[in-house]
Amino acid sequence: MTRKSLPKYVYNDRGYLRFIRRSRDISVMMHEEAGSPELWDHYNRLLKGKPAPAPVKRNFEALILSYYESDAYKKLKPLTKSDYRRYISHIREIWAGKDPARIETHHIYELHRANADHRRQANYLLQVMVVLMNHARLIGFIKKEHGNPAKGIPLFKQQSDGWEPWPDDVRAEFEALASKRARLVYELCVGTGQRIGDVVRMKWEHFSDEGFDFTQGKTD
Repeated sequence: MTRKSLPKYVYNDRGYLRFIRRSRDISVMMHEEAGSPELWDHYNRLLKGKPAPAPVKRNFEALILSYYESDAYKKLKPLTKSDYRRYISHIREIWAGKDPARIETHHIYELHRANADHRRQANYLLQVMVVLMNHARLIGFIKKEHGNPAKGIPLFKQQSDGWEPWPDDVRAEFEALASKRARLVYELCVGTGQRIGDVVRMKWEHFSDEGFDFTQGKTD
């Protein structure tokens, strides 16, 4: 649904809808399908200040919504949140209606192996599964004595030795052909050694004759 088609106080939020009414200090995630009778029922309850019935189904959809509301997620850096949302969206797409308590280690192992062509992404996906399943234990979706089924699965070894620096002839060609903006980003990357996400956030005020003073977005 576009913003214009959404009812008053309802906004898009990470692929879901959220009811926000600041005058009453209300902010509630709405997990119902857009335009469905269930969503309108929930919406009318919120307008009247009445709480919606708590969902009874224990599935990944409910788990993900709960995790997004947790302090652990809210304390993440914006870049990390963005990364988590990308991988959580993949998990939501394939397992939204599944009960986390019925997911065993071999299921997660198979999910990890299914993404073997992209090893770095597969490893990150596995790490996000560890986080989600730990949250499932905290909110009682799986029993604590059963442990975290995503833990103990070995990560794929990275086959690359890392990024190799550009050879001198490639650098010379780029410097000769690059636009002023591309050349500026290039010089900042070479000169500061920072992540590209930090480089594009840099401003002239961060620089002086003595060097630069900049707080990294990921690690502070």
